[in-house]
Amino acid sequence: MATRLTVQPEFREKATLIERSSDIRRNAWIAVFAVSALFWTVVGLTVWHLWG
Repeated sequence: MATRLTVQPEFREKATLIERSSDIRRNAWIAVFAVSALFWTVVGLTVWHLWG
């Protein structure tokens, strides 16, 4: 059994492209790393407090 995929030619015009600036992307990565660092700092301090 063969599967056939077709794409409508007007699909490209109907699609809405959202362009994100590199500034927003950079700020998102900074936020991800900041939250990750804060999380691991809290985990480390909690372990240190419990085992210290």
